[in-house]
Amino acid sequence: MTICISMVSGKGGAGKTTAVILIAGEYALQGKQVLLIDADGRQNLNEWWSRSEAKDNRPDGIELRTAASNASLQQILENDAPSFDVVIMDSPGQDTVLRDTIIAGSHIVMTPIQPNQDEILAAGQAAMDVADTCDRIGRNIPHLNFRTRITMPGRSLEAYRLIRPFIANLKEQGYDSHLLETELYERNPYRDIRLGYGTLQMLELNDSVKKARGEVMSMMQEIESYLPNAKKGM
Repeated sequence: MTICISMVSGKGGAGKTTAVILIAGEYALQGKQVLLIDADGRQNLNEWWSRSEAKDNRPDGIELRTAASNASLQQILENDAPSFDVVIMDSPGQDTVLRDTIIAGSHIVMTPIQPNQDEILAAGQAAMDVADTCDRIGRNIPHLNFRTRITMPGRSLEAYRLIRPFIANLKEQGYDSHLLETELYERNPYRDIRLGYGTLQMLELNDSVKKARGEVMSMMQEIESYLPNAKKGM
């Protein structure tokens, strides 16, 4: 059975696309066949894909489709997705029918949070959108928040300290929203892959890449713990 994961945030530049690439690379390294769906009008995934192809760094085990409309997304999910082990979707930033379809087609919805107020508010809106979709389709979808582009000075910011209690408050209000313990720090390898160097897992294993790989593997373990039991290990 195909695992479907989506990245949702109403805040542009939140880090959705980078997270999609990181998770896709890890699944591909495990031998999984991964389908990426770029449904964001900014087409950041497509840009990364084109740059990687131009530098002969197209990753094995990963394919990309573009969904410019709700109809095209539904066609991809119905016709293409079942042939893959994992589908990861990059959603549009604005609240659209397209994003609703993405959430409804997910087993897990993820939202990146950087330590600033706009990112935190976007996470709250994403939690509400997921809850509304769950009510509509009658199925529970865990909403996982993760801190990204973290720096040591950034950890002292008030906004950083507000993230955990904010997510805890969402849970108290009845939202199935969780904060992952893994944090993605601001690292050069994360920027490098966006320049067309394929996936993180394809980079030469220097100290910086090792630290980044450790973060991603830790995140993957947390993600797996929220997948339905029948889909673990698929």
